[in-house]
Amino acid sequence: MPAQKNRNKLPLPEGPAAPAPAVHRKGGGALARMLVDPQRSHTVVVVSYIPEDPLRIDAPRLATLVGAGIQVFELANGVETHQLERGLPARLHIFGTGARVYPHGDRWTDRTPRPHIPRRAAQLETLYETLEFEVLAAEHFEPARQSATAPLPLIAEAVVRGFLADGRALLELAPSGGQAVIRGEDLLPGIPLDWLVSKGQLITGTLDPASHVLDIKELLLPRASPVTFYRNGDVALARVKSVCPSHATVHLWPGSDFRIGVERISSNDLDSAQDLLTEGEVVRVRVLYENGAVRLSMLDVDDDEQAVPAPPLLRGGPPWLASDRPYASLFTPGSAVAPPAPDGPGTAGEGELSGVELPGKEELLSPAQRRTALQSTQMQLVSARRTIAELMAAARRQGATDEVARALQDQLEDERRGAAELARLLNTAEHQIDALRDDLSKTKSALVQLRQQRRSATSRTELASELASETLFLDAGEQFEFDLRQAWARAVPAGDKAAHPLGKYSCSPHFLASWAVLTEQQRSKSLRAVVDLVADRTGPLRRREPHVLRLNEGAHAGPTLRGGDVCMRLYVEQGTAGALRLHYWKLSSGGLELHEVVPHDVVKP
Repeated sequence: MPAQKNRNKLPLPEGPAAPAPAVHRKGGGALARMLVDPQRSHTVVVVSYIPEDPLRIDAPRLATLVGAGIQVFELANGVETHQLERGLPARLHIFGTGARVYPHGDRWTDRTPRPHIPRRAAQLETLYETLEFEVLAAEHFEPARQSATAPLPLIAEAVVRGFLADGRALLELAPSGGQAVIRGEDLLPGIPLDWLVSKGQLITGTLDPASHVLDIKELLLPRASPVTFYRNGDVALARVKSVCPSHATVHLWPGSDFRIGVERISSNDLDSAQDLLTEGEVVRVRVLYENGAVRLSMLDVDDDEQAVPAPPLLRGGPPWLASDRPYASLFTPGSAVAPPAPDGPGTAGEGELSGVELPGKEELLSPAQRRTALQSTQMQLVSARRTIAELMAAARRQGATDEVARALQDQLEDERRGAAELARLLNTAEHQIDALRDDLSKTKSALVQLRQQRRSATSRTELASELASETLFLDAGEQFEFDLRQAWARAVPAGDKAAHPLGKYSCSPHFLASWAVLTEQQRSKSLRAVVDLVADRTGPLRRREPHVLRLNEGAHAGPTLRGGDVCMRLYVEQGTAGALRLHYWKLSSGGLELHEVVPHDVVKP
């Protein structure tokens, strides 16, 4: 068995240590003949490298990781990789600085994973782990031999160990330690497996012993109603399904379509939904229940306002949506996109392509020019191969003299060098395509972020600016009371106003002085905090975490008192620099006195 079992064994107490697995070397043509041999009974890993290139996959380390039962071959890029490509079926070759796993058994060409071509040294650690998983899958899931009696399915428990690149999750069966897989297409097509199950999760399903596939469809949760997860006014995560100028359609979970008009996305009448949202993006929405119907709105949703976790799609699974997941529908809708490998110190820059030496300031070709260049290169390769074959046949047929043979040999070497150069150009073009695909992904992600920033700037209602720009009272206390009354009327639904009226409160001179220096956006947030406090809105107020303001930071410090009055403190903002806090006095005679709005590091009244 491959590496993960071998490396967990304890060393023997006596006797010499087992020799490290060897790295094999063989010509490209001979390696191709070995791979296509129908009698081959072992998995092979081929590592290619570019001579004199500092970026190189550690073949001896890889051989140790995958174990002695797996053969690892190292091959130089150029003529050898070209010969390997000629001897293999189409699209099964490897080139540049790369590695590829070749399974064995029936239909091995259909089960061969894609090649891995790292461009930075920081990607190598992830590459070794990925190759280990692919070797495990290739070794364990060899097609079962036909038997007279097919084994019956059985109930089994397994732990999720990792995710393969082809929409599979690799499992370890308990307690036997064997391997199995979950197939993404058997559950929710279009939803990546790591959105349904998490690494290390224990799951139960029906195991097919012949194919080693664990069926967990019974764990899928039925589609629920929003009222079972969200209360009126909660902030939820939703995934954008489609966008048109007038509205967007989002999912709270797969199959639940909710329409959001542009008037509930932005308060600017000139905005278009297509300028603010991107298909596949995860956004924050407020869930409202109006006359028995579910309405979603993106107005007045603060960036630092805590969202209710998205529901899982599988019993015991993780939340199916997360705001920090990468954009997941860039090339293939519904397919997961692996996060980019982090750049460590001293790693290559974004524009550097490993395995190919490109001019530093050369402009990349357009898509049409790349296609033309690839087609031209392939035609020239075919022509070169034909010329070589004709020259060899002519030499054998005519019985050339030594002088003629030397001339033909020189011409043959020239053609081989030309073919190697054409192969290098083809590799360069393919690397450029990969680089452009990465650039497109980063550009699309940047576009999503820009649209989020624009949406955040335009989705606020104009209430705060109207209140701040128009002064209706000369007395600051009367102006604040008027603004608070309006904010309460807008924040509390009509059906809840009787249960949450504005209570008894007063404003200290410190409060009105601190209020005067706040920005429009800070006043809007502070008004909502005062409404939650004075109207005693239990749910929103609990999220602001009101607590006693103590004399110091000691564990047994007493509360700050003013006679029989107690000083309290609650959150106005969270997760921002200099987040605001509200200080107020809880009066012994009943009621509240608003004391001051201060940054979070001010802890004295």
